[in-house]
Amino acid sequence: MEPENLQSVLQEAGIQVDMKNLENPTEDFMLYLITEYLNKFNFDGNEISKSTMDQLECLSCPDSASDAIKAINLYSALSSVCNEIFLKDLCLTDITSPGPKKARRQIKILFNFFAYVRNKMTENEMAFIELDNQQKDIEDMIDKKHAIIAETGAMINDRENKLELKQQLQQEIDKIRLEMEENSTRSIELEKQVKDVMIQHQNVNQNYNDLKTKAIKLHKETTDLQAKIVKSPEEYAARSKELKKVLEMKKEERQVLNDSITRKKLQIKNNENAQELVKTLNDKFSANASETYKQLKETCEKLECVQKELNLLKADIDKWSNMEINSSCNLSKDEDQKGHEQLLFVLDNQYKDKERELHSRKNCLEEKKANLAERKSMINDVLTTISAVQDDNARILLKYNEIFDFSTTMVKEKMLREDITKGFHI
Repeated sequence: MEPENLQSVLQEAGIQVDMKNLENPTEDFMLYLITEYLNKFNFDGNEISKSTMDQLECLSCPDSASDAIKAINLYSALSSVCNEIFLKDLCLTDITSPGPKKARRQIKILFNFFAYVRNKMTENEMAFIELDNQQKDIEDMIDKKHAIIAETGAMINDRENKLELKQQLQQEIDKIRLEMEENSTRSIELEKQVKDVMIQHQNVNQNYNDLKTKAIKLHKETTDLQAKIVKSPEEYAARSKELKKVLEMKKEERQVLNDSITRKKLQIKNNENAQELVKTLNDKFSANASETYKQLKETCEKLECVQKELNLLKADIDKWSNMEINSSCNLSKDEDQKGHEQLLFVLDNQYKDKERELHSRKNCLEEKKANLAERKSMINDVLTTISAVQDDNARILLKYNEIFDFSTTMVKEKMLREDITKGFHI
């Protein structure tokens, strides 16, 4: 192949070469082309050309043989490609000492194959993309499969752990059930023992009560006997004096309490009498209220009538007085004048009688009103007194109840402490 045509083929492949190197190729030029060729197929030619550790260990002077090792490594890598494209006459000497024609032919075959591969790649780019996508889908499915397998394994492990935990819990439940049965049996035995102990306790308590009664009796007899023994007259006199003082104080307290009770009883009796009086007054007042109201109403009506009559009498007197004055001016004194005077005297007496009657009825009405107000005031006073006495009685009763409750509590507490102390001693 002519160098010009070969140069165009290499330029299409993206490799810039000099025409001189194509006409007379050298070892460096061949190594450069092989490296670029391998790079086109995504093989790192520079990495391939490096010496391996095994090669360096076999050489005594690695620096002097580095070029030869580079050529050998590139030849080995290229020969595997040449076998696939039926370029079987490639030798190591074609790289180290290339002939122009043979080298151009071999370069043409190699780069024609590269052009073929490039064209095929372009034609089948969609297929390759689809294959890549399928490959990715397959990888994703594989990842999902691994994830499902891992999840399934985790679920299996979890289930196994739960089964193991269930077995442990079942064992613990069986153990607890067995302990409960044993405890139930033990509880029955303890209940029997408690019943026996309670019976024994009752017997002991009965014996204790009997002994306590005997001890109290003996203590009383001993106290009586000791009281009869006089150890020292002075001590006996002092003790007797002290007991007398205590007795006098108790008597005084009792007398004060009795006096207070007597006063309260008297107050209660007075309260009851006052209540009876209030009830009687209320009954009388209720019975006479309507009648008294009627009398007051009738009296008021009569007073109004009398007042009207008085007004009429006053009018008549004034009228007759005027007539008398007029007649005295015009007429002489005769029998008519005497009749008029007599009539005026009678009317004046009637007026005075009516006025006295009206005054008497007014006084009676005022007395009834005053009596009614006095009764109301007395009833209110009695009710106030009753309320005060009831409040006082309630306070005293509350105080007595508190004292009684406190005394009862103290006695019970003392008896309980004595029983507990004696029980501990037993």
